[in-house]
Amino acid sequence: MNQRIDIRMSCSDDAYDIWQLMCEHADYEGHTLVVSGQLQTLQNQTYPAAIWVVEIDGSIVGYMSLIKQFSTWDMKHYLYLDCLYLRPEVRGKGLGKAMLMKASEFAQELSLSEIQWQTPTSNTNAIGFYRRLGAIDKEKQRFFWNHNEFN
Repeated sequence: MNQRIDIRMSCSDDAYDIWQLMCEHADYEGHTLVVSGQLQTLQNQTYPAAIWVVEIDGSIVGYMSLIKQFSTWDMKHYLYLDCLYLRPEVRGKGLGKAMLMKASEFAQELSLSEIQWQTPTSNTNAIGFYRRLGAIDKEKQRFFWNHNEFN
């Protein structure tokens, strides 16, 4: 049985599916997605990221978001992979690699030579996958600061 697999740029019609995947992704990483207009923003496509979806036979089973960033240390732009998520039932079938190859093509279109991302240290499956692809990891601690609540 052949499945039709498509990795494509998202459109406003994909908003609800992406939002559901975002909720699943947050849960997978041990967080709760605070709902504050994500669905409407996705529907209106008013965000700076390029969001790609993975479709199998017309069902969206994963997404990734890519953002052009600037490194002051290197004095050059790079592509930042903010999110990459696949539903558990489709992992291990080559889709993650295919998504990263799509990210690589997108980086080349933007004349960017590097892609950067981060993943929780507890996500050992992803870390192993990224290392097998030849990605190099650098240990850092990520911080979140709601500066509006700072006294």
